[in-house]
Amino acid sequence: WDESDLNKSCAEAGLDLGEDFRSKILIMRSRLGRSLGRMMVLSPAHLPHIKHVCPPGTTYRAMDRNDVVQFVEQCERFVDLSDDLRRLARPEYFKRIITITEVPESYGRKDIAYVIKERCGVEVKPQDIVFRFKRWGRQSDTCFVICPTAKDADHCVAQIQELAVPKKAAYGSLFGAAFLWSSRATLFLSHPELDFVLDSRYWVFTSGWQESMTSDDLLGVLRQLKFRPTRAVRHYIPSDQSAAFFVEFEGMQRTKKAMTQLQRLKKRWRVKQDMPFFAYPRRIDIHRECETRFEDEDSAEDSDLEEPVHY
Repeated sequence: WDESDLNKSCAEAGLDLGEDFRSKILIMRSRLGRSLGRMMVLSPAHLPHIKHVCPPGTTYRAMDRNDVVQFVEQCERFVDLSDDLRRLARPEYFKRIITITEVPESYGRKDIAYVIKERCGVEVKPQDIVFRFKRWGRQSDTCFVICPTAKDADHCVAQIQELAVPKKAAYGSLFGAAFLWSSRATLFLSHPELDFVLDSRYWVFTSGWQESMTSDDLLGVLRQLKFRPTRAVRHYIPSDQSAAFFVEFEGMQRTKKAMTQLQRLKKRWRVKQDMPFFAYPRRIDIHRECETRFEDEDSAEDSDLEEPVHY
């Protein structure tokens, strides 16, 4: 649907938007210019019956000033999401990014920045807060925050643990409370040498190794520790002058078993709980203009990862 289709439906519902109807309709679009099915209409009257003249499954909701501000911000952030993800993957931000979960759907960038400043004493720019988006452009309950320093990131992770905040920041405690959690659960990397590394799903990423360590050195260490890797690709981390590796295994069962073994090693070697030691690497979803159906919308894509494995 575009502005013309929505204008026709509004006319059928008894709302005349005039000749300048395009200036009264805001459609959430992707970077490719495709409508995501979320639209906002400027109307002087309450029209709940408009959903009956729209496609089946359409929902209607009246919006106050805060809802309007939030929707406009989401439209802007969704278009800029690709640029924001590239910025998150800059090498100097590797240990400065924290992940905040269970964020209420009514929160925007400024709300998260205010919570961090008031509860943690760390000032973060709103543009350094990036929200995830679910299907159809709906804001997720997860956001990524670029902290000023790695020390500030450690402090924020320690403070934002079951942190109580209002569900609707604009109305205080009127709508109850939500509880925020933070961690270093998501890492971002981008480099031309890594573009074609993840040619299968059976990779594990591990970081924090000595700078001089090579791929052959890591494979030798892992085999002594009863791992069964097939190959390893080294990647230098300039933020702390260390080496990280993408390690491939044979099959999803051995991949999952390797992550379990790395978790045990992290405890045995007394690695700090909030420090990234290993992770499951995934490529960022890419939507191409020539595609009619995107790979990340296929539920079968994650079947191997979701299959239960008994060790």
